[in-house]
Amino acid sequence: MKNSTIWVKFAASLLLLTAGFLLPSKASNIPLQVAQQPNCKSPQTTQEQNACSSQEFQAADRKLNQVYQQLLPKLNSKQKQRLTVAQRSWLKFRDESCNYEMGQFEGGTLAASTYGYCRARVTQERVKDLDGYLKQASL
Repeated sequence: MKNSTIWVKFAASLLLLTAGFLLPSKASNIPLQVAQQPNCKSPQTTQEQNACSSQEFQAADRKLNQVYQQLLPKLNSKQKQRLTVAQRSWLKFRDESCNYEMGQFEGGTLAASTYGYCRARVTQERVKDLDGYLKQASL
């Protein structure tokens, strides 16, 4: 969980820092540029890749939490406990696996977006798993 928070804060800080460079100084006659949403269908810059990977992960994480919260009330107490343990283990697995993937770009500009896209992809897979559990529990 700590790595998740750190990377989200890092991406947000990077976006704020980038936006700060777009603001003209008081002595400048450059018109104010409005920060645009990145083109996540084809991100071109490191900042766009980082922003897009963060957005993709956040969307996947919201869906994961939504399905998880739908599943819990359908389970008996023993299954809830098992799911909670499994979910904690899965979070550690996700973050460690993505740390591994990010390691191939350690110190480079692709590290952050690789980590973000990995977490999004692995989270989307977990959503499919939980969705399957939800369907079974609803029978």
